[in-house]
Amino acid sequence: MIPALIIWLFKKYIRPALQNKTFPTLNVFGPLKWAAMVVALLCLAVGALAQEQTVKYNVLHSGKVVGHMNLYQKHQGDELYLKMISEVKMRFIFSVKVDIQEESTFNNGKLISSQVCRNVNGTEKCNRQTKAIASGYQTIAEGKCGKTVDQKQIAANLMLLYCREPENQAQVYSDNFQQFLQVKQVSPHVYRIDLPDGNYNFYSYTNGVCSKVDIHHTLYTIQIQLA
Repeated sequence: MIPALIIWLFKKYIRPALQNKTFPTLNVFGPLKWAAMVVALLCLAVGALAQEQTVKYNVLHSGKVVGHMNLYQKHQGDELYLKMISEVKMRFIFSVKVDIQEESTFNNGKLISSQVCRNVNGTEKCNRQTKAIASGYQTIAEGKCGKTVDQKQIAANLMLLYCREPENQAQVYSDNFQQFLQVKQVSPHVYRIDLPDGNYNFYSYTNGVCSKVDIHHTLYTIQIQLA
């Protein structure tokens, strides 16, 4: 947009002046001053535009890639929007295909809403939402209202762990289990989170970005690694 505007101004004002070998202050530098103001305003507008990024991960089981996960981030002003889509296909006694989609919206560091949907072999197994209300948060699980989370502000959920390292953070909200989980640092830049179902995950960070997640399930162990 800005280069096109500069080209237009050049064609309209500067080139005719050069061809006529005249540089009237009123006719040339007046428009140039106006143009400089417009360009400056456009630069400010561009700076305020949303910053978008997509981070890609591979999902591995026994060293073999069995799926992929994309994390989309959009920053706009005080708002942060996250969307995570993963597709995993593994074979035990029979083939299992798991598709998961998660979304979270934060404003001024506070979770406003989140949703997690999980489908297994084409059948919906999970559809859970958390929404900020006046008294805290209202949870919805499979279309039914659940418990109210008595917390004025949720500052971080499991999705956010993929974006930033949980330094000095004691707990994190699980959108799937709809409760807070403890964050335990086990070594430099590595954190363990125990889940209510007895499983646990390790989150590893490189330069402040989550580079690997080790998921320990009773039936399997998989790794999520930066692609």
